[in-house]
Amino acid sequence: MNALRRVRETYVARLLRHRSLVFAVTAVLIVICGWRTVRTYQSLRSDLEELLPTTAPSVTSIAELRQRVPGLRYLGVVVDTGGPKNLAAAERFIADLSARARNYPKAELAAVRGDIREERRFAETYALQLLPPTDVRELRETIEQERDREVSRGLGMDLLEDDETAAAAASGTAAELRAKYEKRYKGPKYPGDKFVSADGHTRVLLLQAGSHATNYEADRKLLDRVQTDIEALGFPQAYASDMRVGYAGDVATRVEEMEGLATDLGISGALVSCLVVAAIWLFFRSWRALPILGIPMLLGTVLTFGLAALPPLSIRHLNSNTAFLASIIIGNGVNFGVILLARFVEERARGVTLEKAIEIAVSSTWSATLAAALAASAAYGSLVVTDFRGFNQFGWIGALGMVTCWGVTYVVAPPTLAWLGAGMQPRPERVGKSFTQDLLAGMIRRPRLVLGLSAVAVLFSIAGVASRYGDYLEYDLSTLRRRDSWESGERYWGKRMDATLKRYLTPTLIMTASAEDARLVEARVRELQQSNRAGGLIGSVSSGSTLLNPNREESIAEGHSLRAILTPRMKAELSPQDRELVERAISPAALRPLTPAQLPDVLVAGLREKDGRIDRNVLVYPKLGAGTWDAQRIHAFTADLREAAKVHGNDTPIAGSLLLSSDIASAISKDGPRMTLLALFTVLAICVLTFRSVGLSFAAVGSLLAGVLLMLGTLGWLGARLNFSNFVALPITFGIGADYSINVLKRFQSEGRASIDRVVTNTGGAVALCSVTTVIGYGSLLVAQNRALFSFGVLAVAGELACLLTAILGLPAALRFLQRESVEERESEPGDSGAIRSATR
Repeated sequence: MNALRRVRETYVARLLRHRSLVFAVTAVLIVICGWRTVRTYQSLRSDLEELLPTTAPSVTSIAELRQRVPGLRYLGVVVDTGGPKNLAAAERFIADLSARARNYPKAELAAVRGDIREERRFAETYALQLLPPTDVRELRETIEQERDREVSRGLGMDLLEDDETAAAAASGTAAELRAKYEKRYKGPKYPGDKFVSADGHTRVLLLQAGSHATNYEADRKLLDRVQTDIEALGFPQAYASDMRVGYAGDVATRVEEMEGLATDLGISGALVSCLVVAAIWLFFRSWRALPILGIPMLLGTVLTFGLAALPPLSIRHLNSNTAFLASIIIGNGVNFGVILLARFVEERARGVTLEKAIEIAVSSTWSATLAAALAASAAYGSLVVTDFRGFNQFGWIGALGMVTCWGVTYVVAPPTLAWLGAGMQPRPERVGKSFTQDLLAGMIRRPRLVLGLSAVAVLFSIAGVASRYGDYLEYDLSTLRRRDSWESGERYWGKRMDATLKRYLTPTLIMTASAEDARLVEARVRELQQSNRAGGLIGSVSSGSTLLNPNREESIAEGHSLRAILTPRMKAELSPQDRELVERAISPAALRPLTPAQLPDVLVAGLREKDGRIDRNVLVYPKLGAGTWDAQRIHAFTADLREAAKVHGNDTPIAGSLLLSSDIASAISKDGPRMTLLALFTVLAICVLTFRSVGLSFAAVGSLLAGVLLMLGTLGWLGARLNFSNFVALPITFGIGADYSINVLKRFQSEGRASIDRVVTNTGGAVALCSVTTVIGYGSLLVAQNRALFSFGVLAVAGELACLLTAILGLPAALRFLQRESVEERESEPGDSGAIRSATR
């Protein structure tokens, strides 16, 4: 022990002797790593696919989609007309904006759609060759029968049929033609074929992005261009002053999420900085504490991101899970300095010299804080065993951050204490007299009361966990969007757009290797649809063969026969509208075989590939409002579609948001329990190495488990669910929550297992401050509009508070109870802690 003490004394002495060098290196590292941290935060990515491993089927399929298909993303311009009275004004606005949008570069905008007129005209013109030969033959036979009746009338053999009957039969020709193609190509019907809601309150214009360049800059540029044109048009005053406009679709979602994330980050960072500063000042009542703790905290945070950017980690961008790690690292990383500074102040209050107080503070706290840092690091590190990038990168940065902050604290804080610590000596009468410490000591003097209340809380929590068994995972990812999105953002306007369009814009895309494979897969998917399998979520199916009938040559031949048998009188009996329809359907142009190049872009979105082919993809549109948030339906949809898409035993790439949701939920279900157990056992191992006592180790872990149980039980009763963002709070709580019980028990052990009252008096306040700073780091997420991050903040704060209560109330009460029982049984002196020794050995 003497040798170890000499090593610590030598270490502190050398740090103080070379403080100028330490400060110089610190300044250089802050500048370099600060620059790298800023660059990392400038590379935010909010896509859900960023959370999954790059090898996940849904992610590799998205990569394949971007390689094959030029664009399948939309910006919806949604107009609140203010009522049917303004529909004419809304139409003028849509027409004016459409004219401007059609001049956008093709690379930015592939199509502009405000109605379905182009699709309808195409379908009416090429109706005969779009239909299967059997349908055209049936139509031709019907017309032949009408022609025969007409001949009979001409010969005077139709004594029972009058002109009115003939006219009705002729009109039936057009009606039957229209009915046949509408039945085959059924879809939503819109007033006047325009994207207008039935009540006339919503008008929609769809802008299809020109490429799969899904970066924020491209989407922001398109949205800016549209907003600039809307402003230039003088909307709404130039049309109707009570109209409003909003934005929906993939482009609007990305811009909203990215800018919202940046806003939340700014608010969170400012909030954490201000509250941590306030908490430190209120506890130490000295401005000197701010740089003493702030300089190591700043260096530790930026150094973490600087190291994470280096190989082999090479983490140079952040996703929606890792974006708030700076706030969390600040809140957690400052804890080591708090414990060190509190012990320094305690020693100075006893009259110890400056350098000796620094040496004692370092010597008496390094092992406990190292154990706490390793426990926290292990908890974060448990996340790296999963390929789920939302967890994996969070784990690497968090684990690195805890160890880095500890190391920086014990290198930079001692010289800083020597520089500023001389003025921090408090008046002796204030030591140990804070309200918090008195309250804690008062509670611990009533161990039976505290343990009784703890038992009730544990039973309450067990019931809460049991009540939510099998219902803890969140599958409806739309509920994790920004809170304000539902009030005035994309989710509000998107809901109105969906209600107007009556269908989803973006399909699930199955990308086969050949036309033959596509026909095989399409048949299987249609069978799933007809049998209501795949979770009952399949609304419609489309493919190249839907638009280019493989048997169209036979249909065209039947069409020529139909054209030949239609007599002038039969056409004359038709209404002008029906006559125009029939004439167009049997025109020479309509009976020439269609080619892929003739198909309108709006009809082949998702089908036409970059090389012009349209025969390899199958589009599956989910039913609107059919339960795309239901876990079982999503999994069934994913599993059945992937099985149907297998060709020759090989998987076919399938890209879609439902499959992404399913893979995320599956990853959490698979990896969550594994990393949680790993965190628990790692923390237990660290406790054993730290205390070298099975009893104290299990006491620390028992306190931790009780805290986690309280957290889960309370959230269970409140109806909270685990999701891709907040699940990490479970393993993290094991590490961060263990910090408190480790520090309490280590002080208890280092003082010869003396009175627990004195341990709480000396250590409880600092531990409480550690919790406050950690809660501030997590609590900053509670102001986030992003509800995934908000849910993480709720779960993490609940875990922190629960673990703090068990560490500074439940655990000390249990130890005091054992001490009291030991005294009563052995009739020994009050300071005798033999029972504790045996119980914690």
